[in-house]
Amino acid sequence: MKLLLQDIIAAIGGRCLNTPPDGNNFITAIETDSRKVKEGSLFVPLKGERFNAHDFITSVAELGATATLTEELTVRDERLLHIFVADTKKALLDLAAYYRSLFEIPVIGVTGSVGKTSTKDMIAAVLSAKFNVLKTQGNFNNEIGLPLTLFNLRPEHQVAVIEMGMNHFNEIHRLSVTALPDVAVITNVGTSHIENLGSREGILKAKLEILDGLKENGLLCLNGDNDLLSQVEVTKWPMIKFGEGENNHYRCENVSAKGHDTYATIITPHDKYDVVIPTLGIHMVYNSLVAIAIAEKLGMTQDEIKEGLKLYTPSKMRMNISKTKNGITVLDDAYNASVDSMCASLKVLAEYESQGRKIAILGDMFEMGEFAPELHAQVGDYVAELPIDVLYAVGDLAKYIADGANKHKKDTLIVNYYKDKTDLILDLHNILQSEDVVLLKASRGMQFEEIVKAIGKVNDNE
Repeated sequence: MKLLLQDIIAAIGGRCLNTPPDGNNFITAIETDSRKVKEGSLFVPLKGERFNAHDFITSVAELGATATLTEELTVRDERLLHIFVADTKKALLDLAAYYRSLFEIPVIGVTGSVGKTSTKDMIAAVLSAKFNVLKTQGNFNNEIGLPLTLFNLRPEHQVAVIEMGMNHFNEIHRLSVTALPDVAVITNVGTSHIENLGSREGILKAKLEILDGLKENGLLCLNGDNDLLSQVEVTKWPMIKFGEGENNHYRCENVSAKGHDTYATIITPHDKYDVVIPTLGIHMVYNSLVAIAIAEKLGMTQDEIKEGLKLYTPSKMRMNISKTKNGITVLDDAYNASVDSMCASLKVLAEYESQGRKIAILGDMFEMGEFAPELHAQVGDYVAELPIDVLYAVGDLAKYIADGANKHKKDTLIVNYYKDKTDLILDLHNILQSEDVVLLKASRGMQFEEIVKAIGKVNDNE
C-alpha cells in the first residue's frame, strides 16, 4: 500500500489540524489497533462505550506512525499529522471505499443468516484454482473488519471474496456501498439476530441491503430453496438461484457422504458432472453450487472447478472433524449457532458413519429475544426426529432444547440437561466412550471450545 496523504484527506473529507512532518507524504499502512502500528502508518482511533483509542495517539507516534485521524480539535502529538473528521468509524469506511476503487477486479460479497463464512471459504477455494484471491479472514466481516480486509488488497490480487455480517438494519448497506461487489450472494434467511430485526421478513430486508452497492452490471446469487429468497424478484441485475429444487439454475442430485467427503452430481445451465467436496453436509453442497456458478461466470473450466473444490478447508470451529487419542470423533461446529445451522449440523451427525453412539452437545443460541423459547424448542423437536443416541443441552436457553426433545423423543434417545458447561466437563470421563461421535454446537459466547479441549483429555481408563 502506498497512498498520498492528500488523496486520503480528500476521500474522507478531512481537515488538517497541524502541518504534516517534512517528507512524510505517503501512507503505507492503515491501522485501528495501536499495537500493530508501524512506520508510515495512518492510525484510525475508534471510540466505543468503554474505550477511546484517541488515548493511544501518542503511543503510535512513538512507533513511527505518520498521521492519525481524530474526532477532537486538539493536537495530541505534533509528531503526527492530525486529520480531523466528525466520525472516525465512518471515515474508515469512506477510506476503504476509496482504496477499493483503485482495483479493477471482481469483488464477491457474501451475506446470509448462516453459512456466510463457509460459503466465502468455498468460493475462495474454487476461484483460487485459477486466480490470486483475497478473502475475509476470521470474523472480519463488520464495519471495522471489512475495511481492514479491503486494505489488504494488492496489485497481485485478481479476485476478492468479502464476507458481510450484521445484526441491525443499515449495516449491510454501509458494507456493500464500501465494497461495491460485482457479485452479491445471499446464502439464506433464517432467524439469526431476529431479536433486533423483528421477524424473518425484517432479516430478509436487511440482507437485501447488499444490493445497495451491487454494481450495475453485477450478478445476484440466491438460495432458491429458501422460502423467502425464492420469492425475491429483481429487474436491475441478472439473478442465479442455487439449491436442490428443479427450478434452480444450479442444482444438485445424488448427494451422499462417505468418510469425510460429500459426493454430488452438479447440474448447471451448461453441463452436468460429478464432484467430490472435502467436507460433510448438504449445506456444503449448496455452498459449492454458488461457488461453481461464480467460477463459470469468471471463465473457469470444469477441471479447474473440480480442482478448486479439493482446496476447500473449513475455518476454525466450523465443522472441524478430528479424532482424539481415545477414539472419540469430534465434530466441532461451535463457532456460532442458529436454528438453521443447528439443524444442518445435527443432520451431519445423524448421517455420520459410526460404530459408536451419536452424541449432540448443544448450547444456547443468542440474539433471539422473545422468540428464544420457541426456537430452541424447535431444535429439540428436530433432535427427536433423528437417529441420535444422546443429547446434552447446556445453558439457560438450552433447557428449551431438552424440553422439545423430551416432548417428542423416542425411547432410544437419552436427554440430559446441564445449566452450566463446567458441570458437563466434570462428567465427561463418565459420559464418553471410544468410538462415540460427538457434535458440539452453540453460539460463540458459550465458549464450547472449553468442552472440545476437555474431550481431548478424556481417558477411558479413568
